[in-house]
Amino acid sequence: MQQANLYQQYKSQSLETLTKGEIVVKLFEEASKQISMGIFFSKNGNSLKAYNCIAKARKVIQTLDLSLDMKYAISIELRDMYLFLHQKLGEAIAKKDLSLMKELLSLVDDLKVTFRQAEKIARANR
Repeated sequence: MQQANLYQQYKSQSLETLTKGEIVVKLFEEASKQISMGIFFSKNGNSLKAYNCIAKARKVIQTLDLSLDMKYAISIELRDMYLFLHQKLGEAIAKKDLSLMKELLSLVDDLKVTFRQAEKIARANR
């Protein structure tokens, strides 16, 4: 029991020390993981687990959307992207469309790489 508490404490402290950019990257990593798991479970006929994974990915995308600061022009474009991802993930799981899930995974992975590179540049400029 004490081990679990120590792990939770470590995990909490780790998150608290991340920059905003690093948190965004972590969120994309989680969305990617959940979509990948959703694809895996869909392929293996476990629709319920696939649905739950895609629902978690949609929640992550929604969190990213809610975190936008709309005073920046890029936020409008990102909002459109996040809304597209959210909608298409829902469509993919409803239709059990593996090819759409794979396309969305590729898009999320591209965004993850882009934000990771942006965070490295921002860190270098600090």
